[in-house]
Amino acid sequence: MIPDSSSLLTFVQGFVAQALSYFVVVGLIYLAIWKWGEQRFRGARVQAKRRVDGKQIRFEVKNTLIVLLAGIPLTFVISWLYASGAAKLTLDASSIGWPTIVATFVGLLIFNDAWFYFWHRLLHHPKLFRLVHSVHHKSVDVNPFSSYSFHWFEGMILGAWVLPMVLLVPIYIPMLGVLHGIGLANNVMSHLGYEFLPKGLLRVPLLRWMNTSTFHNLHHTSSRGNYALMFRFWDRLLGTELPNYEATFLERGAALQTAPQTDKAPT
Repeated sequence: MIPDSSSLLTFVQGFVAQALSYFVVVGLIYLAIWKWGEQRFRGARVQAKRRVDGKQIRFEVKNTLIVLLAGIPLTFVISWLYASGAAKLTLDASSIGWPTIVATFVGLLIFNDAWFYFWHRLLHHPKLFRLVHSVHHKSVDVNPFSSYSFHWFEGMILGAWVLPMVLLVPIYIPMLGVLHGIGLANNVMSHLGYEFLPKGLLRVPLLRWMNTSTFHNLHHTSSRGNYALMFRFWDRLLGTELPNYEATFLERGAALQTAPQTDKAPT
């Protein structure tokens, strides 16, 4: 079916609104931390050497626009599933109940992170890495603009975790917006290039399992290990957490200045 002019207009408006809102948020964070705060936050830098330049930023912006564009069909599919009654989505919270909504919310966070971990690890297979994931790893000194700088196929795969869930699990629709917001915030934090979380985080039983900017930054500098994006437990359980993570988190950039390049990292 050929889309009519109103559908195309809605498509364009949605894409422009999403792209503008994303780049305004990411741009302001970049200006605040990487420009205004470059000297003020020097002690929070994860990497000792700054390598970000205009060429990298332009590359990341281009890929982000492609990823945002490639993600729009997923929104249309979910909307169609909801309109056709195939999706277990609802705007009526009472039909599910708040205890179930909260439990589902936690379950979806864990499922999303598992989806990311296993796909991310698979994308590090040499063939897939060369064809797809290498686009993201061109950003070694990550910054906020690196957050959505993927190959379009990777962007679609990582975002598709929601499809089986809307078909199988009763979901309160506003919760999807909250999950998206959390995912975006976590993604930007992971690619911030600066570590602002307190060192005492590692002494708090539950919070120590959170991902940090250092955790994902080490993945970019080594191109191995630390595959999860929200929590540490998948990497710890499956033996893929980089051994120098906690030391680097505590020492910030100092560990990366002195760490030998031949350190054995998990596969």
